Amino acid sequence: MDYYSITLNAIRKLLLKVGKDKYADVVSECIEKWETEKDCDMFRREFDKNGRFADFRLDSSNISDPEKGLWTGQLFSALVAMSAQTAFLIGRGKDVDINDMRRTFGAANEIMYASRCSSCGALEATASDLDKYVSKIVIARKVVDGLEAGSLDETVDSITELTAPEIQRERRKAKTRLENSRIPYTDAYGRAKSCLKCGSKNIAECKLLKSLNENIFIPLKS
Repeated sequence: MDYYSITLNAIRKLLLKVGKDKYADVVSECIEKWETEKDCDMFRREFDKNGRFADFRLDSSNISDPEKGLWTGQLFSALVAMSAQTAFLIGRGKDVDINDMRRTFGAANEIMYASRCSSCGALEATASDLDKYVSKIVIARKVVDGLEAGSLDETVDSITELTAPEIQRERRKAKTRLENSRIPYTDAYGRAKSCLKCGSKNIAECKLLKSLNENIFIPLKS
């Protein structure tokens, strides 16, 4: 199966979906380069300082719905990373081992970022904090699954439209971990602006470590 071509086609679909036609055209050129010359490095070169993707960013600032923007941006980054990994293997004459990809693709996600009140020390996690945490888990799995099945186009739709059942499943698991940790959760999509406990607006970012022994998060000291 042509994993590199499948990944590039998914990237092109994603860019077209969010109205970035100019950049989708660049990916089309990269696909043609691969199909005609077996050049699997052109797409990576487009991200170098002189490439056409050098200053490109796709995140919630590009999409009016911040929730969809976050997931779309994370998916774009994951697909670009997958294209780089498959191109690396192909360029060295190695086969893409999907089982190895399943074990290694995506970073282990042990940290959730949340908010801590600098005045009273109270913690709070918001919906966007939670999504930044679970999106890395969901998207890495979905990209590898879609790659194996040749259905990355469907993955693009299920992630950008937030219809993948894994999204709600991982959200529930993370919320349960927060509840077990007695860390308040709010549905706000953005960083906390004031403390739920004392009302202070002196809010700082903090890290919550996923415990391997219990279904809790452990607040880390700044």
